[in-house]
Amino acid sequence: MSDLRRARLEKGEVLQLEELGGGLLELTARLPHLATAARPGEFAQIRCSQTFAPLLRRPFSVAWTQGDVCAFVFEVVGTGTALLARLKPGDVLDVLGPLGHGFSLDVPAGKVVCVSGGLGCAPFPILAGALAKRGATDIIVLNGAATGDRLYPPQRFQRGSLGITVVEATVDGSRGRRGLVTELVADALGGDTAALFACGPNRMLVSLARVLETITAAPAIAEAALEAPMGCGFGTCLGCALPVRASSGDRAWALCCSDGPVMPIREVDWDELESMPTADVA
Repeated sequence: MSDLRRARLEKGEVLQLEELGGGLLELTARLPHLATAARPGEFAQIRCSQTFAPLLRRPFSVAWTQGDVCAFVFEVVGTGTALLARLKPGDVLDVLGPLGHGFSLDVPAGKVVCVSGGLGCAPFPILAGALAKRGATDIIVLNGAATGDRLYPPQRFQRGSLGITVVEATVDGSRGRRGLVTELVADALGGDTAALFACGPNRMLVSLARVLETITAAPAIAEAALEAPMGCGFGTCLGCALPVRASSGDRAWALCCSDGPVMPIREVDWDELESMPTADVA
């Protein structure tokens, strides 16, 4: 469960809104508390305007931090993100965070594989950096997208850390290997793999879970950051329930905002999740 004692309401200055290509945007803001407290895989609820339209905040993974600066990666898919895309340097960003349960960082020695699909790139710069600081020397980021212009730039995963390798895949073959990013996973897991971390659309995560079921030496640590419609972000509205596997075999539910968004892959009911509508940050 997430620790709400670490979350704060905080307002900070927007520093930059950068277009990365293919509709991807990276927003940076000076948010000292969030920058200090956020752990890989956690998120913030961002207020999209200074009015009550839209009423609800929107959830965004903390992509990376540096000093008192935080970054978020998103694209315009609705009213809220359209408003965020109009922000300019000097504007005020209103956030609540950090929230959620993040990735495991106590990883045994060995290779670490990160599987990123589309906007699922967001939590991996901060995760790769944190693992590198803890001594991981062989981190592979499998970065996939529909087209080359929608790939998050490889140097932004690395951010100057040694030992981070980025391998790309695109559906149309415009960059990297042609095909789905999950098609790279079996080869990447060869050898001494200590952990696998994933983030991306549900369809990608379902495919990844099925790939892992076919691998006899799957890593002991295998976690995915999931998406769900979030109203509050801290477990009150119950709008982000996701199907999980109960030890009894019965159907069970967990809240993406507080039990997740990062969950062990083996605990998610992927068949049930596959039948649910996709969750878009609007």
